[in-house]
Amino acid sequence: MPSDDSSVRDALNHQGLKVSRDDPGPRPMIAVLDARPGLAGQLREKIAELAAQVRREPGYLTFTAYEARDVPGRFYLYEVYASAAAFAEHLQTRPVHDFIAAVPALSTAQPGSLVQLDETTVG
Repeated sequence: MPSDDSSVRDALNHQGLKVSRDDPGPRPMIAVLDARPGLAGQLREKIAELAAQVRREPGYLTFTAYEARDVPGRFYLYEVYASAAAFAEHLQTRPVHDFIAAVPALSTAQPGSLVQLDETTVG
């Protein structure tokens, strides 16, 4: 990553994105992005571009984007990577860097907008 990309580097290194490459299990997560007023279409396009690129990554298992029915312009990105190492590799790709660089202008998302998930046992 270029050294002048400090905002992207900061976004990738915030608390919610720390991963251990030693975790062999699937790495599910969800991101919630609210478009800035009047920019939902542009954010939707950026999400579509990112999804197309992510779906070509070898460690990707799922990348599905949803828009809330009751809150237009609120997007949920559900992602699953084969392992923490696959997720760490994903974070180093140019499409991710480009997307993260575009998000501040298009969305009100904060660092906590991406949440890594652990499956719970039910029943």
